[in-house]
Amino acid sequence: MDTPLVSIVIPCYNSRQYIGEAVESSLAQTYAPCEVIVVDDGSTDGSAEWLRAQYGERIRLIEQPNRGAAGARNTGIREARGEFIQFCDSDDRLLPHKVQAGWETFQQKPETILVYTDYRIVWPDGTTEAPFPDLDLPSGDVFCSLLYGYGNFVGTSTVMARRQAVLDAGGFDEAKSLRVTQDWDLWLRMAASGPFVAIHEAQMLYRKRPGSLASDAIAMAEGRLSVIQRARHLPRRHDCLDDHAYDRYEASRHHKLAIAYWQGGRRADARRALNAAIRLAPDETVARRLYVWMSYLLPARPALRLVQLGSRARALIRSI
Repeated sequence: MDTPLVSIVIPCYNSRQYIGEAVESSLAQTYAPCEVIVVDDGSTDGSAEWLRAQYGERIRLIEQPNRGAAGARNTGIREARGEFIQFCDSDDRLLPHKVQAGWETFQQKPETILVYTDYRIVWPDGTTEAPFPDLDLPSGDVFCSLLYGYGNFVGTSTVMARRQAVLDAGGFDEAKSLRVTQDWDLWLRMAASGPFVAIHEAQMLYRKRPGSLASDAIAMAEGRLSVIQRARHLPRRHDCLDDHAYDRYEASRHHKLAIAYWQGGRRADARRALNAAIRLAPDETVARRLYVWMSYLLPARPALRLVQLGSRARALIRSI
């Protein structure tokens, strides 16, 4: 049986400091054949020039004006020649057996459309740790777990997927509101149409960088809310939650966004998000109306501390 071509897609934007490690880890895969596609997304730090000089024809370098990570990945997917796509962000590293492990899984379970793995976090000081040591990563029909259970448990650079399945799902949505949650949005659309398989072994190193978009609490809360709002209209959503339950779920995301706004000093935005939560879940309004009132008077930290102390006092009284 011929082994199919796997396309490793690496988006790059001003990543000269790290991109070499991502490319080297992709070229070092034990599986063959692989092609390594780097999409330079309008870098201004000389990334494209460095890649061209360092790797030449060992990689396919595509340059385009800046469109964001989703746009860069979509370009790589369109240009890929492989039957399978392996994603790798420019500051991550694939372990040598990553693609081989994915291919073996697709052989064993041909109905699978996406294989993902565990990963290890690399901290700025070089130390590593497993992010979810107690999480049992699900396989099979993961749609409801991905929507409402664990949240997004599929790391982008852990994914190897059938290229056609990615295209059938529409690829990554390039909307700005999804700039830090574009992966979760795509996985949900894909999970609605076919099974995933988890490999319970770390096959990728994820670099944790201070100041990255993923560490921006407001951006993350906005992105997660946007994903939930879009997922409301997926055909299989009712398999997980009816309309009333989904309203409460979306309200909880508005609430979390409100707290992030409040902690970021954006009190008017916090009140707007809280009022959106109140409209969606009118049976859960007492605490949220209290937060709206308190947001006029106090910054987030003392206000939330007061609420926490009040909750502890009520629990103590009930226990007497």
